[in-house]
Amino acid sequence: MMESAIVYDEIEYPAYSYPQTHPDRLATIARLHGMAPAPPDRCRLLELGCGCGSNLIPMALGLPESRFLGIDLASTQISKGRRQIARLGLANIRMDQLDIQDFSEDQGLFDYIVAHGLYSWVSETVQEKIFGIIEKCLSPEGVAYVSYNTLPGGHLRLMVREMLLYHCSRFDSARQKIEEARFFAELIAKSQIRPNSYGSLLQQERERVFCRHPHVLFHDELAECNSNVYFHQFMTQAAHHHLQFLSEADPRDVQPTANIEPSAVALLKKLGSETIAGQQYLDFFLGRRFRQTLLCHSSVAIDRTVTVDRITNLLVAANAKPTTSSLVDASDSEVLFSSVDSKDESASITTSHPLMKAVMVCLEDVWPLPISFQALWDAAHNLLLAWNPPKPFDSCNEWNCLAKMLFVCYQAGLVELHSWKPHLTSKPGKWPLASPFARLQSLEGDLITTLRHDQVQIHQAVNKKLLQLLDGTRDRSMILHDLQEAVLASQSPENGGPELNETAKRTGEMLDADLDRHLEDFGRLGLLVS
Repeated sequence: MMESAIVYDEIEYPAYSYPQTHPDRLATIARLHGMAPAPPDRCRLLELGCGCGSNLIPMALGLPESRFLGIDLASTQISKGRRQIARLGLANIRMDQLDIQDFSEDQGLFDYIVAHGLYSWVSETVQEKIFGIIEKCLSPEGVAYVSYNTLPGGHLRLMVREMLLYHCSRFDSARQKIEEARFFAELIAKSQIRPNSYGSLLQQERERVFCRHPHVLFHDELAECNSNVYFHQFMTQAAHHHLQFLSEADPRDVQPTANIEPSAVALLKKLGSETIAGQQYLDFFLGRRFRQTLLCHSSVAIDRTVTVDRITNLLVAANAKPTTSSLVDASDSEVLFSSVDSKDESASITTSHPLMKAVMVCLEDVWPLPISFQALWDAAHNLLLAWNPPKPFDSCNEWNCLAKMLFVCYQAGLVELHSWKPHLTSKPGKWPLASPFARLQSLEGDLITTLRHDQVQIHQAVNKKLLQLLDGTRDRSMILHDLQEAVLASQSPENGGPELNETAKRTGEMLDADLDRHLEDFGRLGLLVS
């Protein structure tokens, strides 16, 4: 394992946050399945292979009453994370440089255990240790997240990986290997003069290689270990440690049958309660190559029949807009709502149901905050009254119908369900305050973690500077003044006098005109602290 640590010290893995690993996501899925997990804001979470803490630190910042422990073998990554923890003044998180094999059970029980991007890149012995830690350190109603590469889709990746490894074995340095891997992936993708099925597969894999960050390509595709397993094999190993399948971390991955032929869907329905077999056949049909599986103890009674009460006791959020020209009102006209963020075409709904249309409008109005089902129900009915004179309806039936429709939208990725409300606001207020971790990240790069634990890109230097100024000590006029000075300083004009004054005037007018819009954008992105 020490060689692996040296490699990660030399070529850092990019710093990402993963919303699918947040305790809010894990608790929500557990509650939908009848479990009683620890509340996200009062829990203990362990992350195995935490890197520099880019996933763990924003959790600790947003959940001050919870406790977090991360371990990783790479010393430079742990040191970087510790520096950020110190700068943020966090007392509820610890990061240890530690070999997973040396992890001790005396750390106590954890409500959530996360192992992202780890299982497939370690030896079988370490894989067993991961399962052993989950078995012995997961609380009775706890949830574990494990991501891993799967077959049959992984066969295509492994085919190209083997060719890249053979080619790159001629080179010594990590950076040479990265450059040559990209070069050779391009070469083999173009090697077929006449179009054929093999060439098409290579073209697809070439696109995948070039879409990835070079450092991710190095650590994932060119790693010493890169094991791919069938889902049923993974679950057999889990069962040996008295663990069972709860769900996938992304609800869209549990029953993605939209692109599956009806006879194949019929086979899945015949399997009924055979959950493992059903999920395995789904992988066969989809050619799935990656899973994010949630596990719990075998002793837990899981109820996969999601009830209305479980849905209505959660919070709801959605960032969807109508994409049709039809007027959104109480008429029976159809309206298409599509997610603003998702590139997935299935993250949309066409509805003529007046209540559902009102609900989608209300959710978009309060975004990025989630809202209780009762508050959403009330707001939607108030909007209906504004749209149209009231019509008689069966309140109980409408309540149940809305819950079921929202759950369908949740499974499609259009609507989010939550167990916890983040401390954020969409309104800048008099003294705007942005996430301290986001401000820290903006000093180092373009990828920013929001208070919703997802990530956004902020490229322009002026927007980064604006984000850094939002520390809660400046009102609008002070922000504008300091931003103007920063922009002028960055331009470093050599001429003074009237020309400089005119430049300052134009810069100030431009920034003044755009400031409110940028602050509102930060609010919609979930970057402003309430």
